[in-house]
Amino acid sequence: MTERLVPHVFVCVPTFRRPEGLRKLLTHLEQSIYAGMIEVVVVDNDTVTRSGAVVVDQMAPTYRFPLRCLVEPRRGHTYAYNRAFVTACRATPAPDYVAVLDDDEYPHPNWLGEMISVAKSTEADIVGGPVFPVFDAPEHWLARSGLYTPTRYKTGPVAMIYGAGNMLIRRDMLENYLDEPFDHAFAFTGGSDYDFFWRCRKDGHSFAWADDAHVFETTPRSRTTVAYLLRRRFRTGTEATRIDRKLAGSVDGPLRRWCKALGLIGTGTLSLPFTALGGRPGMMRSLMWTARGAGRIAAEFGISYEEYR
Repeated sequence: MTERLVPHVFVCVPTFRRPEGLRKLLTHLEQSIYAGMIEVVVVDNDTVTRSGAVVVDQMAPTYRFPLRCLVEPRRGHTYAYNRAFVTACRATPAPDYVAVLDDDEYPHPNWLGEMISVAKSTEADIVGGPVFPVFDAPEHWLARSGLYTPTRYKTGPVAMIYGAGNMLIRRDMLENYLDEPFDHAFAFTGGSDYDFFWRCRKDGHSFAWADDAHVFETTPRSRTTVAYLLRRRFRTGTEATRIDRKLAGSVDGPLRRWCKALGLIGTGTLSLPFTALGGRPGMMRSLMWTARGAGRIAAEFGISYEEYR
């Protein structure tokens, strides 16, 4: 890939019935201090209300960057992501990088500059960054518990990243996966991004982390509940087992998976009397380990939680 002095970036935003979140994202993205060329494509995955398309129609005429919306009729977030990826890779002129933001997020003005800086300095194929929760109910004990704190790494090369909500990828690398970058088997369960990263890692592609490329996630009251956190951990458990099964290359794969599942359940259950001494946050950590283990076992029997149905 022949890169420009300041790379051209195509920002992809899948959306489904979050018009206010999308408007907030686009408003913050427009404040970017990145010096290079930016294009934005929104892919609305709702053919009924097309609320995302309405927002884009309202904002596009005066928007600072080229902005357009496509409506993807096939339900499932993987279809929206993949439609955006194909659009970015086939754009003219071709961008150097493709970035992703989700419709419940919004970036800091220096977000894209930080992502590009790390991509260039490390020559990584894929760069990730942290996503910080912004609570609608910051006074809630769960919001203050630290349980939503994102995983972070030191800026620089890493073995792999864990989510597409704050991602930058080389366009010429992404083109190699355009048959199905995000596997539609994960269309309603989540996990397609993690599955994609594992495939990229197996293919020898490199990853980096940009810890100063901050993205913020609006976290409503509906996500600030015990039930939500446990369902979420159950889902990540099912994701992990499904990906392990997909990538397993040895006869001991099932044994390893069951050991992981039972280990999580055992850790969560046995630690509960001790973590309870730390109050509700400590107890929640134990319960979340148990929920993840239960999700792993459920996936062995073909049971998944379709959070995005």
